Amino acid sequence: MKFTLDISEASRFSLPRVESLSDEIERALTPLLGDIRASAAVTCVTDDEMRELNARYRGFDEVTDVLSFPLWEHDGRFVPPRDWDELPLGDVVISPDFVRAYAAKENIGYNYEMVRIIVHGVLHLVGYDHDTEERRRSMWKLQESIVESCERSARED
Repeated sequence: MKFTLDISEASRFSLPRVESLSDEIERALTPLLGDIRASAAVTCVTDDEMRELNARYRGFDEVTDVLSFPLWEHDGRFVPPRDWDELPLGDVVISPDFVRAYAAKENIGYNYEMVRIIVHGVLHLVGYDHDTEERRRSMWKLQESIVESCERSARED
């Protein structure tokens, strides 16, 4: 598998390890996606734009850190076409200001939290969710594994 993150409007936030992050997501998703080339688009928006999207698509008139718009979800399951050589997974929309405020409140690094949020969004694109305790545990375990691998990679650079 080859995985690519397409991050638009990157100037709105700082994420120096995009390639490392793509590599770690690729390693984690290979068992699920096999040899296919996959990609996800990440877009940054303002808090106001995020509130509008959250209200329109989820019915919550509030700002959130991340929204995912999967292309291959059917009845809550990831059902991609199997005969494609390249598979766009969908879109991840992030509010960097919300992420920055949360990171400051929790006393964690902004880049660490941004990586976590991107991973979280991408996992939603491939069918992971946290709507039950069992699914939450599974998603969080994989999410933290990817984030920690990315952090180890960054320390080695």
